Amino acid sequence: MIHVSEVKFWAVEEAIDNPPDPPSKFEGKDCVVGFISVEEGDTPDLAGQAAMEIAEHARRSGVKCAVVYPFAHLSPSLAPPDVAAEILRKVEDELKSMGFQTARAPFGWYKGFTITCPGHPACELSRTITAPKGPWYLPGDGSQLGIREAIERGLLPKEVEVGSPWDNESLGSQSKLGLTSGGLTSLGEVATGALSSWLAERLRLANVETRGGGPEQVYGIGGVAAVVKSCLDAGRYAESGVRVRSPLPGADMIVAPTDVGDEAMVKMLEELEEGISKDTTWIDVGTSKGFSIPYDIQYSLRLLAYRTRGGGLAALGLHGAVRDRQVTCFGPLRLIMSSLIDFGLKLADSGKTPYLPFWLSPLQVAVIPVKDQHVEYARRLLQDLIDVGARAYLDPPTKGLGARVRAAGKAWVPIIAVVGDKEVESNTVNIRRRWLQGQQEVVQAEALVEEVSQLLASGPGRSFQPPE
Repeated sequence: MIHVSEVKFWAVEEAIDNPPDPPSKFEGKDCVVGFISVEEGDTPDLAGQAAMEIAEHARRSGVKCAVVYPFAHLSPSLAPPDVAAEILRKVEDELKSMGFQTARAPFGWYKGFTITCPGHPACELSRTITAPKGPWYLPGDGSQLGIREAIERGLLPKEVEVGSPWDNESLGSQSKLGLTSGGLTSLGEVATGALSSWLAERLRLANVETRGGGPEQVYGIGGVAAVVKSCLDAGRYAESGVRVRSPLPGADMIVAPTDVGDEAMVKMLEELEEGISKDTTWIDVGTSKGFSIPYDIQYSLRLLAYRTRGGGLAALGLHGAVRDRQVTCFGPLRLIMSSLIDFGLKLADSGKTPYLPFWLSPLQVAVIPVKDQHVEYARRLLQDLIDVGARAYLDPPTKGLGARVRAAGKAWVPIIAVVGDKEVESNTVNIRRRWLQGQQEVVQAEALVEEVSQLLASGPGRSFQPPE
């Protein structure tokens, strides 16, 4: 891969019979040119990683132009022409999807080309991208174990093999809070967005760049490997904060160019839910010791995972070193949210009411009028709450009062505000705070609005539909 100030290529004559590309030519300035040899055994799924390497080199060089150039002379073991051409086309498509101005030199042609290289220290880089093997477990003595053998020896927790780690009750509660099997509802987007902002603030990330390349799966051995790779891909180049977008809705990761260490990572987790750390475990991850995936540079990380109610593990984040860079990765965000909910159900098993931090709750206040004649008053209260930024909703009297209160409880709404005849007459509201189990209090409507205002994180309010 070469950063060039000028590049020019043109087709001269056919190099193979019936070349898959028509002849073409190109002139460009300030580009990164990827000279690529596709080898025997290479598969199309490697194109994304190749494109990511070219894109990262282009970003570091501050350019928006990327050129894909077939260059058979890099290898004595070439892939069949049709396979090579397909992979090169996919590399070009991936770069286009990232927003680069792209060009691809025609495959199967003798070409003339000129390049002018500005000669700065990072102008030229090379990468070898191979089909992944493993993962393995490395005990640190030079040997290499399969994951099953490592589990049998007690070197890895057995829960790492479990697929989806959630039981049905946990899945039901997650769905109520917007984390569904089909993706995220508006509530789930609110919660994961709030979590992302909080993590960026706690990690002191002034600017958070968004890019693709997040994990494509999040559960089991393959999920751990995908999460580790996403952290490595983002962390190896991170100069500032990065939010890595995943193809799985809500499975984004927040990456910081610093190693916060075990203690700080656990402390941040406990700020979200006090006591959750007792249900977590650490897994060493690296190229010389621990859980290991094939990667082209050295890394040594620690992965924090939550032991779920359903007997599996959910990855919460990693920290450590990627080559000479320090890195901390939090996420996938969805797994952090799901783990908080799952831990709340563990507390419920012991008789405690589970709840999320007020700022993180996707629904924060339920305004429930007892009868139709109380709706107008309830709407004024709702608007006052929205005006101070609350994620509040009104549940009209189309069902019984008890059913609506229970629905708010199942959705983990932190504050339930009920208004009836007495409340309308006295400008008050009957409130139940989820974190004060079994207690109700009548307060002035203005006092509730002020309390909510103090509880809120910054951000605009909006009205939501009541849970079903």
